[in-house]
Amino acid sequence: MRWSGTGGLRLATMFLLLFAVPGKSDKFGETTENNNEFSGLIKVTQIYGNSNKPVKVYVKMYSDSPPLLCTTEELSEKELVDPYFIWVGPTGRNIKGEPYAEISETGQLVLKSFDKSMSGDYTCTVSYKDVDTNKEIFLDMKFSVYGFREPDYTFKFSTRYHTHECHDPANNNFFHKFKTVEKELIADLTSRITDVEMKCHVVKVPYKGLVNELFITFKLDPFGYGWEDVCKKFIHDCEDETNRRIEKARKRIEAFFKKQSAALNQMKDNMPTFYYMANFLKTTRVDHCRPGFGKNKSIHLDCSECCVVCDHGMYSPTNDVYCKPCTSIKINYYGATAC
Repeated sequence: MRWSGTGGLRLATMFLLLFAVPGKSDKFGETTENNNEFSGLIKVTQIYGNSNKPVKVYVKMYSDSPPLLCTTEELSEKELVDPYFIWVGPTGRNIKGEPYAEISETGQLVLKSFDKSMSGDYTCTVSYKDVDTNKEIFLDMKFSVYGFREPDYTFKFSTRYHTHECHDPANNNFFHKFKTVEKELIADLTSRITDVEMKCHVVKVPYKGLVNELFITFKLDPFGYGWEDVCKKFIHDCEDETNRRIEKARKRIEAFFKKQSAALNQMKDNMPTFYYMANFLKTTRVDHCRPGFGKNKSIHLDCSECCVVCDHGMYSPTNDVYCKPCTSIKINYYGATAC
């Protein structure tokens, strides 16, 4: 590695640039941006029934469902004489008195601390009297309730750096420094960088001729050193926290490359041996669903980016995104449907 002379000065300058780590003083408790920016879900305050077709309801795991109203929107505007409400769960039994079912005197149902086993069809029946005919009227409404999780996020990054030549021994030293800096950049977020690879190619650039470039790729996932300790304080799991941290790590990495671009704009007359090729950072999110959950945009369009509990007769293995049909069904030790 050439540490003396002009080449060494340029390389040292680039290493100093790599060590310009942004955002190290931010706190976990501060959330000024939407941490669910990929989800697109809108919180619903209450859900009316429909006597003509089932109403799909999506409940985030371990949270309470929105209120399910045992009435249609039209019926809610009318007076009901001597109303009576009955809720029947997925097992076909009346769920009044069940610890997870909170039913109000007006027939409103809230499912508490939603668990995967609570997914299924819920039917409510409202009966009331027609005072003119003295007849009792019955109306049935069905709610298809699905539990869902946010996917576990993983990000793939690809970027490019200029180099003097592909066979320069200094490339490997630069690559080692690059890996060290990137890992240090997000270490406090209990995320980790994996699968870091570098390849050198000769690229023909319009109006510039041939240039040598280092193509670097790496992955970012939320399960770095110490993530288990962070999750111990959560009763069920900590998907929201791990995803929040990896989102922050992603933004920190992207800010790091933006700062390099800004610094290079001031060095046009004295470019270092290695420098970031501006606008060549590409970020791709890869989703993973936990066992027993998967995505199905055709069935669950309203929750297309969710990992929804697999329907009966379907399963999903570890880290798969989609539910698959089973030839035989069993419940494993962890409660995940498998074939």
